Amino acid sequence: MTGRIVDAVLFDLDGTLVDSHLTIAEAMVAALHTFGYEIDVPTLIPMIGPPMEALALELGAPPEEAARINAEYLRLYHHGYIQRTPEHAGASALLGRLADAGIVLGVVTNKVEEGARMVVEIEGWSDRFGVVVGRDTPNAAAKPSPLAALHALGVLGIAPERTAFVGDTEFDVRCARDAGIAHVIALDTNRDPAFLRAEGATHLVHTLEEVGPLLLGAPIADGRVTS
Repeated sequence: MTGRIVDAVLFDLDGTLVDSHLTIAEAMVAALHTFGYEIDVPTLIPMIGPPMEALALELGAPPEEAARINAEYLRLYHHGYIQRTPEHAGASALLGRLADAGIVLGVVTNKVEEGARMVVEIEGWSDRFGVVVGRDTPNAAAKPSPLAALHALGVLGIAPERTAFVGDTEFDVRCARDAGIAHVIALDTNRDPAFLRAEGATHLVHTLEEVGPLLLGAPIADGRVTS
């Protein structure tokens, strides 16, 4: 008998289920260098979260050039870097445990949908997710807009109050919060925990291994999960 507290879990991909920040940063740095922008991978990694076009704008590119930089990033990323994306420790085990408990799963990411589906397939998770939503999916939008999460829940047929969202940035937290999702779980590996809490995280975890016990009602032995 499961003690699950939700019927659905929505996951971010980058930095949450997959350890993709390095390959994303490498592809984006290569794209930026093509257009004369000098930035290195360690500098860019903490900036990952919004769509790359928005990141290019933040770095000073005018709108039309930012769009071209994004297009070059996608070309490079999808044809070389994405294939080297490793899963985060415990990701496959967590997805299997939740699915075995009868919880339906979805992806809500700021990747384009094509890229998100590529990652899901690369990791062998195609049969795990009932919906994959990217920033360009019809009726969705880039996080922090709640539209992607609401669209995913509409496809799954699950109410926000019976849902959890697992992500690692303020964009994930705001999206879930504004969609009315009851359990907003933030990995504190890429952002300051106090900042994530202030943005609306209801729970903080440091590893994916902590998510399963939290959602399935088991006690948390090490005390790192806080509600």
